[in-house]
Amino acid sequence: MDAEGKAEGKRVQEAASTELVVDIYQGFTIDERDLTQPSKDPGYFRVLVWIDGKDVHGTKVVKSFVGFHQFNERLVIDLHSFDYKYIYIELQRGACFKDPGTSNGTVVMGRAKIRLPPWNSCNKFAFKANLIGLNSDPCVVAKGYLNVSMYLHRYRA
Repeated sequence: MDAEGKAEGKRVQEAASTELVVDIYQGFTIDERDLTQPSKDPGYFRVLVWIDGKDVHGTKVVKSFVGFHQFNERLVIDLHSFDYKYIYIELQRGACFKDPGTSNGTVVMGRAKIRLPPWNSCNKFAFKANLIGLNSDPCVVAKGYLNVSMYLHRYRA
């Protein structure tokens, strides 16, 4: 104890955990199956998000018409390491049994790789994630976009 009667000692650090909160709003994709006759049939889409390949998070499947998708869903990813630098986003079309390229009917419409917010940030970042993919040539092309926001949430464990 010091002269004022206060206890001296080391400050105890409480463990803090960090989550990445990702909001997926809406988006648009180009489906090049037949550009001259856009499909009037609905498509079924979902978004997958991950930091590493072991922990993949996904939205619910939504029914979309003419390439416009409304997700309006929040995904929360635990960040266990400061080593993570990017978030990976993938838009998938499902129930495509006419597509010969896949055996389960799922087709990747486009992908994005986005840098994570700085670890010392407490701001929310909103952006349009440009989705890229391969066309039939195969060349890398823009396939559409998703409107996304994300922020880091810290809490005491």
